[in-house]
Amino acid sequence: MPRTLREFSTQFIAYALFFGVLYYLSTAPAYHYLLPDQAEVKLAFKHTSQREKECHERTPEELQKLPPNMRKPQDCPRQRAPIYIELLLDDKFLATRTFIPPGLSHDMSSFIYAKFSLPAGRHKLTVRMRDRLRADGFDYIAEEMRDWIPGQGIQIGFDENKSGFVFN
Repeated sequence: MPRTLREFSTQFIAYALFFGVLYYLSTAPAYHYLLPDQAEVKLAFKHTSQREKECHERTPEELQKLPPNMRKPQDCPRQRAPIYIELLLDDKFLATRTFIPPGLSHDMSSFIYAKFSLPAGRHKLTVRMRDRLRADGFDYIAEEMRDWIPGQGIQIGFDENKSGFVFN
């Protein structure tokens, strides 16, 4: 057998073996994203919470104490309140999360992302959110009764124009 033919056949066998192993590993191990009787809920949106403190109207005396380039009539603190979210499934707590606003002064929008598995079937899903600094009560509440089929996913977003949650 000539040398080049032997080299090509050896390369062919090596490539065939490599691609055979690659094909097997890409198709044979079964990966299940969810259990067969599970559905998924994703909470994903961006929201800017309310300021921790209200703006303060400066008096003329306070304005005179400041340098001329800093004499704004209002003093508004930058820090924003944490966002507190509760997720209930059939009036039982599925999760509670607190999202601290990012940024050096905690003044930026919070990116909310969380996912949860739940059993398939008919369930009432309740989402409650508080974006002001207080101990109790909620600013936004949404409920939805839905039939989840196994493997189904739902995303819960927030539309600031409609002032509420959106179920997709």
